[in-house]
Amino acid sequence: MPMNSIQKTLPFYFRLSDKPLFGCYHEPPANRRRQVGVLICQPVGHEYVNSHRALRQLANRFSEAGFPVLRFDYYGCGDSSGNTEDSSVAQWLKDISAAIAELRRRAGVFRVCLVGLRLGAALAVLAAAQRRDVESMVLWDPVVEGGKYFADLCLLEKEMLRFRAKRRRTEKVRDGVEILGFQWPRCLISEVESISLRTIAGGFAKNMLVMQSDLSRGGDCSQDQLDLCATHLERRSLEAPEIWRPTVDGSLLVPAQVLQAVVSWSSEIHS
Repeated sequence: MPMNSIQKTLPFYFRLSDKPLFGCYHEPPANRRRQVGVLICQPVGHEYVNSHRALRQLANRFSEAGFPVLRFDYYGCGDSSGNTEDSSVAQWLKDISAAIAELRRRAGVFRVCLVGLRLGAALAVLAAAQRRDVESMVLWDPVVEGGKYFADLCLLEKEMLRFRAKRRRTEKVRDGVEILGFQWPRCLISEVESISLRTIAGGFAKNMLVMQSDLSRGGDCSQDQLDLCATHLERRSLEAPEIWRPTVDGSLLVPAQVLQAVVSWSSEIHS
């Protein structure tokens, strides 16, 4: 393989005031580098763990296509600093802004595409609505209503208890609960439940792709849900596994068809 086509992946920490965040930068091959950076906004909790492999491969595919890519962990999540008790939606939106600035600085680009999965997609929309300078967005099975999202998490916890050898109630965590091994403080639950993309003012992105998987469930977005959020909005539906949900054997699924569709759309938009 020629030296100028080799991908480089660099794990590092960057700072948001006194709150170091962990990031992983994917440098594209020099011979096909694009002037648009991709920021991947990950989900949280068990959905972060279950989708980690797929999002890492998505970053690799973006990088192979010439995009500088940054994956990162929100404050209080993953390998970033902070504790879950200190997490908040407001803080995570600041983290996204800090990550955009870091991506622009490190890659030497101005234009940015936000790619979010599940709650990460909802956070990406909230962050973009505040900034009004995001070039494009990909929302992969976005959480539209935070209340429904958290209710589904609680239902999944109850379902998982049936498969555990030792039954127990959902563990209380100070002023909150534990769901699928992750702590959810009451204040964070309240903030997440208040999220509603139906109330977001539009016009903050030039191009947007809403990717829906598992057609049998009907998806979480109504037909006109995000129409006003972008100048050009496209929806695609592919029958694919819900990679953020726990699997029976604990394997981490990678929906290659979805990854290819996302990268192809972005490459076309930013050709």
